[in-house]
Amino acid sequence: MKGLRISLQLTAFVMPFLSMACLSPTTNFSTVWKDETYQMRPEKILVINTFKNPANRRLFEDEFVETLKGRRLDAVVSYTVMPGPVVTDRDAIAVQAKAAGADAVLINGPLETEQGEVYTSGGIEFGETYIHTRTEVYDMKSNRLIMSASAETWIKKEKPYADQIRSYIKDLVNMMSQQGLF
Repeated sequence: MKGLRISLQLTAFVMPFLSMACLSPTTNFSTVWKDETYQMRPEKILVINTFKNPANRRLFEDEFVETLKGRRLDAVVSYTVMPGPVVTDRDAIAVQAKAAGADAVLINGPLETEQGEVYTSGGIEFGETYIHTRTEVYDMKSNRLIMSASAETWIKKEKPYADQIRSYIKDLVNMMSQQGLF
């Protein structure tokens, strides 16, 4: 009985710290710029991720579109209309956006990665990779950049990658919403 009480007390002590760790953002936005003259709300967004790994690209785009749709914004993934390597030519992107019926394009990709210290304990690899990203949003009607953000996020080797991408996307969408884009 005494062991159960100590266990419950320890759990009650540890849980608030675990909750704070889970809720704190893992993304730091180093620069954010929004065109203050842009006062519209995108009706449909073509989401493009430029990560070289096709699985990571699909994961990011699927999660981003799902998050936007959860905020009642229409969005479409790019990998269905641009299945090959991501095209960076603005004219080609404009053609794809028009074909998808998108009035805005969001392009997200890595600028650089930095490997933190890695160590192994009990057969599990621990460590972090810092990913520096840039996200740009273009209005296709006026053919201009309406938002740009540079960010740093860290990926922990011991945690599921998909969960960390969801956290990054949540942070990114929250920031964009706070900037008045959505």
